[in-house]
Amino acid sequence: MDYSMQIYFQKAFIQLSKLERLQWLFVVALLIFSLPGETLAQRGSKIRTVVIDPGHGGKDPGAIGRRVKEKDIVLDVALLTGKYIKQNLPDVKVIYTRTKDEFIELHRRAAIANENNADVFISIHCNSVGNPSVYGAETFVMGDHRNKANLEVAKLENAAILLEENADDQYGGFDPNSTAAYIALSLYQSTYKSQSIMLAQKIQEQFTKRVGRKDRSVQQAGFLVLYKTTMPSVLVELGFISHANEEGFLMSEEGKAYMASAVYRAFKEYKIEYERENALPPQLTEKQKAILVPDIVKQEQIAQQDRKEDVVLEKTVPATGSLVFKVQFMTSPRKIELSDKRFSKLQTVEMYEHNGLYKYTSGKFSTTNAAQKHQQQLKQQGYSDAFVVAFENNRRISMDEVRKR
Repeated sequence: MDYSMQIYFQKAFIQLSKLERLQWLFVVALLIFSLPGETLAQRGSKIRTVVIDPGHGGKDPGAIGRRVKEKDIVLDVALLTGKYIKQNLPDVKVIYTRTKDEFIELHRRAAIANENNADVFISIHCNSVGNPSVYGAETFVMGDHRNKANLEVAKLENAAILLEENADDQYGGFDPNSTAAYIALSLYQSTYKSQSIMLAQKIQEQFTKRVGRKDRSVQQAGFLVLYKTTMPSVLVELGFISHANEEGFLMSEEGKAYMASAVYRAFKEYKIEYERENALPPQLTEKQKAILVPDIVKQEQIAQQDRKEDVVLEKTVPATGSLVFKVQFMTSPRKIELSDKRFSKLQTVEMYEHNGLYKYTSGKFSTTNAAQKHQQQLKQQGYSDAFVVAFENNRRISMDEVRKR
């Protein structure tokens, strides 16, 4: 959250009465403690299930343009997106939160994804503002409101809970029209934020480079439909139906097909990259890192420093005494159990902690030559960043130390 928005929220919170502040602190606690446990939906090496969520529906029309309602456009685009995935990625199961004009509660949409152990959640929407000259496509992930415009988008999409009969029970009294309410959501950070940003970035690239839409970039905001999902999740705003030309494009069969194919292609790219890397966390571009918290950048810097040791020694160095060589193939900020099925085909997998991260190795060798052969095998299996590391008395030492022997 940038400084101007922090001041914005602070002023709004201070202006509340003492009773109202206590009520909102209660809402904060309720929202945080009602979050599902850290269930890793994306446990395996494959992306097998995607949930596509056409926003609004039934008694909730969403944004209303001069000629069309949001709920109708997004349903058509969502169904087309799923159709393209089914046709071209037969190993992926496609689940929709709705396939017709019906009202589905926001909490239920997230539950559908969680109950089906989805690997990806894509919510599709259209935008609308009072200024008819505003246009372009943008993709959101769950996070801080970086500006007032993002806050207004979240308010518009979250307003759907006002049509739900049991909203107080499901959302702890959350008021989608109150700025103070978003203090609670601003405290929540998704476990899958980095992966969500990667997918969002790919969607934006497809919209702008392949479909020629104006790029309003990847954004963060507090969406109730995203905050309870336990997998990488994005909310896509196809465009503004308050803009005459953009409304016409999104209403057209050609426009719907273009936007749906863009989302499909982005999903396909994300799936291919995830399955190739077969590791957490994914490698981010500098642009993607700029959207994330500084800790991710720090972790990547540590990993880059690690990979500088990826060198081939001029001669084979035999291990002596308690010196052994292993091949490091994965670094993660979060501990992954060695029983994880991603490791099932790897030789002698071990984990060690180093520089605040969890690092995973395969094999145990008495010479660097044998370790380097195993390194090449791992690279052929998709672990492109695999490199040889040395341990003495179960303590990692640098390859420079090994060379000096």
